[in-house]
Amino acid sequence: MSSERARARSILHIDLDPFFVSVERSLDASLRGRPLIVGGHEDGSGVVAAASDEARAQGIRAGQPITAARRLCPEGVFRPGDLDTYARVSEDVTGLLLSVSRRVERPSADEAYVDLTREAPSSPTPVAVAESLKDELQRRLGLDASLGLATTRLAARVASTWARPRGLLVVLPGYEASFLARQPLCFLPDLPPHLEKALEQAGLVTLGHVDACEPGALAAVVGAPAAAKLQEAARGEGEEPVAVTAPPVRIHEEALIRDRRTDREALRQVVEGLAGRAYRRLRPFGLAAGTVTVELRRGDLAVRREENLEPGVADEETARAVARALAEPILEPASTVRAVHVRLTRLGRPGTQASLFSARESMPRSSR
Repeated sequence: MSSERARARSILHIDLDPFFVSVERSLDASLRGRPLIVGGHEDGSGVVAAASDEARAQGIRAGQPITAARRLCPEGVFRPGDLDTYARVSEDVTGLLLSVSRRVERPSADEAYVDLTREAPSSPTPVAVAESLKDELQRRLGLDASLGLATTRLAARVASTWARPRGLLVVLPGYEASFLARQPLCFLPDLPPHLEKALEQAGLVTLGHVDACEPGALAAVVGAPAAAKLQEAARGEGEEPVAVTAPPVRIHEEALIRDRRTDREALRQVVEGLAGRAYRRLRPFGLAAGTVTVELRRGDLAVRREENLEPGVADEETARAVARALAEPILEPASTVRAVHVRLTRLGRPGTQASLFSARESMPRSSR
């Protein structure tokens, strides 16, 4: 194995497009398979923000007036959209990705890049992590996603497109050039329309054509300054690394309880599960939590207990144990709990684990 191959990154691209549609379907399963259009207002004004594949097949496009969309797709389901819900789910997606890597970028709600390069021989393989993320996005958040894994951003993004609607496509190291060569020019990031038109008129319609073109001939088509950059981009070279995400100041996980038959043991499992998820989001940053808070909400009332630890919680098992012990005195009546929240705050570098409890409990209060 060459030193260049050993230094190769493992870049995962996650395609959630159309994200708003995926969120709406996660909330209402009856929308799956139906033409769904998100956007506009109740009075019929506004524009399309997102459309499902079924709606796109009938000519619906983002930015279209809602009135035009209704004419093109009268049988479609129209939803005004809920930006607060979309933002919350997007944060959940980012949190899930940060649980496996500190190098995460979200160019938009519809996509993400994650650097899954192994830091140690004992680290999970990138393919295993990618498969786990895909399953978690579907199982926990109800979101459909296609994933591409490769050594470059470009190859990973192309792979995720080929993996639609819910697959994972892996481009093996060494096969990037042959894989990219067949792809159309539209995959080149930020290619100006006038350059794309000039390339097509010159018969250069794939990334392979651009890569193989003699530099002087390419410069005659697009100009010398752009020629070298285009060839580099067509190979997926010269890309910026996926940036390291700044450490969080707090971690918050929540779960809504819809089943009124939920018992004490089920609530314990929810609390522990939230604590585990919160810690996994913290783990990539090498931080410990100085305060763990558990809050149970019953209608408009909330009861909260928190524990301050010095120097802090630095492993998942302890986070689960602390959260479980905090929740224990406030679980009953279990059937009236409608939401559970777990927060990790006072985040900092870990030290020697301190003994646990001097928990503080708040009186019931209105959550409004």
